[in-house]
Amino acid sequence: MGRRQTDAASAVQAAIDRARAVGYRAGTQEELDRLTTDLRAYATEMLPVAQAQVDQMWRGSREWYVLSSRLHNISTDAEQPLAGGTLAAHVQVRLLALDCEWLLTRCGVDLLAKDRLDDPPRQGEPRLPSPQGSERM
Repeated sequence: MGRRQTDAASAVQAAIDRARAVGYRAGTQEELDRLTTDLRAYATEMLPVAQAQVDQMWRGSREWYVLSSRLHNISTDAEQPLAGGTLAAHVQVRLLALDCEWLLTRCGVDLLAKDRLDDPPRQGEPRLPSPQGSERM
């Protein structure tokens, strides 16, 4: 795994770890807002990759239905504003962290490969071929 791939996974995992840590102490509303913003951004980035995986399944299978429903729930939950109450906000951040962890586990390798293809290579770093086998311009 390349350095940029490791960095992307590490950034998501760091946000998840911060969300877990804030659950064990009184986090400020500002801190919870920052965590929510970070976790939403990661979920938004991972959802299309996970949806692409689900779209390759046979529609109508039990697994397709379960995964499609889970992705829909994650998408819906990520759009909700942060709750006003402290306990509710903590719970919401924790649930977003669990969703990001599930997405990272479920589609992390594909996400990191997509990230690698979407970003321009650093100087001296070779370009990876696209999944279809043709070079990107």
